[in-house]
Amino acid sequence: MAQQYDTLGKDILNERIDEIAQFVLNVPSVEVIADLDTEQQIVRAFRTDITKRIRFKTHEAVLHIELQLHDSTEKPMWARNAHYHGYLVAEHQMHVYSNVIYFHPDAGKNDPGYYAYSWNGYDYRLSYKVIRLIEIEGQSILKAQTPGLLPFTPLMRPPSGMTPERWIRQCIEATVATSVDPETKGSLLYGLSVFGSLVHDASLFEQIPEELMQESPFFQRQREKFIAQGITQGITQGITQGITQGAKEATLKNLLSVLNARFHLESVRTLVPALENIDDLERLEQLHLTAVNAEDFETFLEALIE
Repeated sequence: MAQQYDTLGKDILNERIDEIAQFVLNVPSVEVIADLDTEQQIVRAFRTDITKRIRFKTHEAVLHIELQLHDSTEKPMWARNAHYHGYLVAEHQMHVYSNVIYFHPDAGKNDPGYYAYSWNGYDYRLSYKVIRLIEIEGQSILKAQTPGLLPFTPLMRPPSGMTPERWIRQCIEATVATSVDPETKGSLLYGLSVFGSLVHDASLFEQIPEELMQESPFFQRQREKFIAQGITQGITQGITQGITQGAKEATLKNLLSVLNARFHLESVRTLVPALENIDDLERLEQLHLTAVNAEDFETFLEALIE
């Protein structure tokens, strides 16, 4: 299910890539001129998420964006970016502007946005932009009515004192009001429900008019899966429940990756049944943070038993 978020996020961002490029680069004008072949951008099993050739008035460059639900666990983000950046510079021989977008509010806090060393005449520095959605003032995005960013507004910072229920309602209303074709609007609303359910109760997104989401090819594919399973009633509710389950599966996968990387594999294996039985997404997210920061395996066990 983690692949669902990755695929949907890339599809939405690619559809509105001109807007996204202006946003991440913080420039008023940039022309996206080519979709670079990511199938060629592989060293062993690594592949970049979004890679475009772009043009400014003064020069051309490569725009590189990585999408992260949570913190990178198998390899630190700076190391992954050094890998991607080095390849892209060598392959295209032009400036590479790298960005990492973190979706979950707890993700990216410790990403420095650079890697550097200097010793005995050897100097190296890699810098990339870290974008944590929770640090973006969501109200400004709603007012700007930038379609490509609307699906991610539930993950952004709401106005001070505003309840989650009211914030989600505003995000939905702004997306419904945006001036795009029906298919695009349906996809934006579906994306809003998928990504918003990462941190909010999925039931809050049941207020999205199903007739609008039905225009989305993503929604239609999910709907066809339910119909194939003999489910013809409460499809929207079923989809939102599926989204919540997907978030739990993605978080559990990330949690196990951290545990396997930090502690003895056999010890971790004994915990899998207990972790799989945890149905509370917030509890899994807290355990994920504990696994990242725990000094030893016993500290994590104490947190699990609590």
